[in-house]
Amino acid sequence: MRRRALPAVPEPFPDAFRAMLEQLLRHGNRIVGGRTEVARARRRALAASGTFAGHRSYVPGDDVRRLDWHAFARTGGLFVKLLEEDERRATTVLLDTSPSMLAGGPPRLLAALRLAAILGGLALVHLDGVHVHAGGEGRGLQGHGAVGELLTRLREHVVRDEDPRTAVQSLLRAGAPGKVHWISDFAEPRRFEVALQLLRRSGRRVKGWLPVVEEDLAAPSAGWTRVVDPETGEELVLAVDRALADALAHQLQILVRQQQQVFAKAGFELRRLRLPPSFELRDWLEVGWSYRR
Repeated sequence: MRRRALPAVPEPFPDAFRAMLEQLLRHGNRIVGGRTEVARARRRALAASGTFAGHRSYVPGDDVRRLDWHAFARTGGLFVKLLEEDERRATTVLLDTSPSMLAGGPPRLLAALRLAAILGGLALVHLDGVHVHAGGEGRGLQGHGAVGELLTRLREHVVRDEDPRTAVQSLLRAGAPGKVHWISDFAEPRRFEVALQLLRRSGRRVKGWLPVVEEDLAAPSAGWTRVVDPETGEELVLAVDRALADALAHQLQILVRQQQQVFAKAGFELRRLRLPPSFELRDWLEVGWSYRR
């Protein structure tokens, strides 16, 4: 076993990515289904406090504090009060920059930074702002003109191991607005369980994003495999026999199942997304469409 430096993250936003991002943000409502989804997004931007804007039928997972009991007495049906947000409509991007995100080749953190740039950029264009929390620090941005500042903020990320519960408590104390887009490897699902339940109890909506790397798709079945601890830099090279291959595949299946269960228990969605290797706009439209769904 030998120790080496932590893996380096390549430049996340080369000129080709920046050009693609600019095109993607210009596409706006021309993204497939865009106009319909923008209307839905505006309806979803109704907050827990503000000016009364109407009703909609209750669905499991809605905050029961928003139920209109007067409407129930009149109709016998459950309806949620919609309140137009008094403050600006915005969203929050929570980016995990812990050392485990350096796993993979290229590292998962590279894909996570690019995904955060797209999610944050779309929020700046279609909403009124975005709050970015990365490396233990948070910052709010507003307007389309802040896209460049968003990329700078993401490039200046600090690799540090922040407990998920601590990160969520920080967001809630700061009053970070809107839906939370949480980008992580969720490598230890149980560490995220309490944090997700805390967000649920606070009435927040959450979407988990797990950028997929090659190592997620299949465990090595033969030859040699190199195992690196991203936190310590320790490296171990192992010969892969049938028993080890089966064990690795089994553990991979267990991890995927546990990740899905943690999000399902909290009533939130976890989306696995493999980002394209090239920067052709047509290959990235699905990422923009995923943001709207």
